[in-house]
Amino acid sequence: MYPKNSIDLTGTSRTGGKKISVGKVILGTAAGLTAVGGFLADWNRTHLFNPNWPPHAKFHDGMSITLGFFLGSASLYFLFRTSSAAEQDIKFAAMLPAFFWSAMAISSAYPGAKGMEAEFPELVPRIGGIWLNEKFAATAMLGTLAAGYELMHKEQSI
Repeated sequence: MYPKNSIDLTGTSRTGGKKISVGKVILGTAAGLTAVGGFLADWNRTHLFNPNWPPHAKFHDGMSITLGFFLGSASLYFLFRTSSAAEQDIKFAAMLPAFFWSAMAISSAYPGAKGMEAEFPELVPRIGGIWLNEKFAATAMLGTLAAGYELMHKEQSI
């Protein structure tokens, strides 16, 4: 009755409780983190309240936070709405947050741009010689979105 990779959200599957697919949980989590991540990561002394940042840098950070909120929220809308275009909705749900994380992944390529470890190395963990910074987070989120999309795509084909 339900796709093989699904989670019972109601605990009442024997009586017809709704199930949500693992792919939808993964995409929904990534979209939610995209929507609130900027507020959680940047609403502090390292970013918006950093006295070393000029006002224009804070403007761009605010723009980034807002864009993440809009893209993540739109992704959640497409993921959970009822529609006759389910496959297209899944594509939008994965693609919208991927725009945000792709931009983050390549942003350190711009002249003079560096990750948070450049100013606050004590706040950025390392494993071996690898910083677990913005580029790492962006790559992980893009992988998560790809996995969620692939699972959703397979589950829709069942």
